[in-house]
Amino acid sequence: MQKSTHALWMLPLVMLLGARAQAQTAGTVTLNANQTSATGSLTPVLTWSTSPVASSCTASGGWSGTKFASGSETLPAITASRSYTLTCSWTNGTATVNWNAPTTNTDGSALTNLAGFKVLYGTSATVLDRSQMVNNASARSVVVPSLGAATWYFTVRAVNSNQVESDNSNIAQKTIAGASASRTVDITITPSPDPTPTPTPTPTLKTTGTVVHDVRTSNGTRVLGRQVGTIAIGKPCQSTYRVGSSYYKVTNSDVRITRTPRSSSLVARCARS
Repeated sequence: MQKSTHALWMLPLVMLLGARAQAQTAGTVTLNANQTSATGSLTPVLTWSTSPVASSCTASGGWSGTKFASGSETLPAITASRSYTLTCSWTNGTATVNWNAPTTNTDGSALTNLAGFKVLYGTSATVLDRSQMVNNASARSVVVPSLGAATWYFTVRAVNSNQVESDNSNIAQKTIAGASASRTVDITITPSPDPTPTPTPTPTLKTTGTVVHDVRTSNGTRVLGRQVGTIAIGKPCQSTYRVGSSYYKVTNSDVRITRTPRSSSLVARCARS
């Protein structure tokens, strides 16, 4: 840097930040689901956006993780009601830095070649790693943009026409608070109705013995007559016609007649299966 015969005299320099440091206000979060109700199960598809574009977004509830400021995501299928929340932050604040300009050099001579100012700032008072030039000798303030949520520290240097910079002024600080907003979408799952139970099959009455008898009547009661033929196992029996405890009427055409029946009703031993 080219040296000057005069060093700039920078003190006293007053930094007036105070209430003029501004934090970003919260924006708007929009969050929608492909469906908000279903029966049995649903595969949610969430779509979201922010206005203005948020600095960061975080999911909670039925989903999780860091999300972009806008997007769409297909989530695992659900069988119970869930809530999905998206919280987004805006941390692009500004600070207005004010100063008093020097009028003399360090040797007491009048400062006649003031060219502008250099604002240095950062999130540590000992590491002011950002800067903003003000190429106007008449300027007494500047707005420093794009400040994230943090405590920021500021100092100012005077710069003459030879690009010689003064020492730092006093350091001022200001905390920039971020702003956030959330949106929740609820998805309601109604349980599926219980399926209709399969009817229990009604037991079928079938022959369990091969011997066939005719039927005779004794004192008004049906009794077994003589053996008149045979029948295959598993043939249907008529449950409305019973003789004794286990003999039921069978279909005559299923019987192999070996002896002429004395009645038209033929019975065989039957059981339910």
